[in-house]
Amino acid sequence: GRILLAAAVYRWYYFRLALPTVMMRQGALLVLAYLSTCSCFVPSPPRRAAVQLAAERIQYEAIQHVGVLVSEVERAKDFYINVLGFTDESHLRNPKLPYPGAFLKVAGGQQIHLMQLPSVDPKDGRPEHGGRDRHIAFFVSSIAPLKEKLEGLGIPYTMSMSGRAALFCRDPDGNAMEFMEHES
Repeated sequence: GRILLAAAVYRWYYFRLALPTVMMRQGALLVLAYLSTCSCFVPSPPRRAAVQLAAERIQYEAIQHVGVLVSEVERAKDFYINVLGFTDESHLRNPKLPYPGAFLKVAGGQQIHLMQLPSVDPKDGRPEHGGRDRHIAFFVSSIAPLKEKLEGLGIPYTMSMSGRAALFCRDPDGNAMEFMEHES
């Protein structure tokens, strides 16, 4: 009874009043979070089947951007632009975002969103080989120019341990990246 009443209150607030204030929205979300822990809100088999059917209809086209946490946006931009060759598209970034950042074009419509925010990832104790850590992977036509540039600048990298034509390096904040050649 208490759970059904809380669900009814949530629906009434959300759908009838359209949650006109942030406080009401937060309160409704707290009610929803509480309700989601109750066993009576586990989706029934027919509901799960409907959710699965909806998921099967989703057609992904590409990754638009990847968010990367950095400690200093300008230092990170220098690395991504001058070392990796990305293009600054920060003019596309919403100026209302409450933290410093930048958008960098990788290829096509794909971007890296540098976000100057605290990172929970440790800087020390990460695997030397980026392939054994969280990483972003990029296709390149050839890794040779990148390898030459990294060597010229003294930036450490490792080659793929599987024998593929791929190398791994890290940005100044320790974020790992993989660059691999397309197989013909």
